Amino acid sequence: MLKEMQDLHDLYVKVHATIHQMVDGLTDEQWVKKPADNFNNIASILEHTLLVERRFFAQLKGETADIDTRAPFLARSWDVAKIKAMWAENERLAKDAFERLTAEALNEPGAKLGVGEVNKRQLVAYAIAHTSHHRGQIPLVKKLLGI
Repeated sequence: MLKEMQDLHDLYVKVHATIHQMVDGLTDEQWVKKPADNFNNIASILEHTLLVERRFFAQLKGETADIDTRAPFLARSWDVAKIKAMWAENERLAKDAFERLTAEALNEPGAKLGVGEVNKRQLVAYAIAHTSHHRGQIPLVKKLLGI
């Protein structure tokens, strides 16, 4: 793995580790409980994050992924065990996607996002930033639930 990608992979793993700490010990009921009708729950936040990561990792490999990343926010029920399994799988998918990137590939088009077109280097950074953004929502949900 390129040094740059190893550094970014290390950061990705560290962000994931802090999320693991935030949800460690929560019951399935706490994962799916919404603090209010107009709020997301922990399950929907994490499932959304995982789906976005999967789409980005596919794009890093030059693949197209038809993934509805908004679905967790519209769902009425969530499979916590499935989300936890996806979490572990995403960590393997990230490593695989990052390992495949060559110095030349980092400059190739990565995706068209809300911020505009980004190359693959920028897509990796954006993936980590997106996960970090949603990471920040978890303490708020926990606080509102009194956890």
